[in-house]
Amino acid sequence: MSKNTPDTPQTTDAPDSGPIVTAILPVSDQIGRHVMTALQRPETVAVLTTVVPGVDADRVVSLPLTEDQMDEVRGLLGQIQAEDEEAAADTDRCIGFQCQVTT
Repeated sequence: MSKNTPDTPQTTDAPDSGPIVTAILPVSDQIGRHVMTALQRPETVAVLTTVVPGVDADRVVSLPLTEDQMDEVRGLLGQIQAEDEEAAADTDRCIGFQCQVTT
C-alpha cells in the first residue's frame, strides 16, 4: 500500500496487477485517476468502472480490460441489444404506456 495524503486515494493493489480499488473522493476525479492508472498498462484497451456499495463506505472499482476481454464485452452488449430489439418488435407485448393500440 502506498502512503496517502488527504488528496491521494488509498489503493489496495499495485498499479500493474488486479483491479484498482480506492475510497470515494470526488467521483469524477477518482474515476479519472483509475482510468489513467489502468491505461498505463500496455495490454489495457478499455477500463470498466463501477461504484460498489460497502458497509463503511462505497468504493469505486475499475478493471482494466485486455483486447480479448473487450471482445467478450462487445459480444455481450450485442446480445443484449439483439434481445432488446426482438422484445421491441413483439407486438403482443404490453408494458405500461408502451402498449401498441391498433385500430
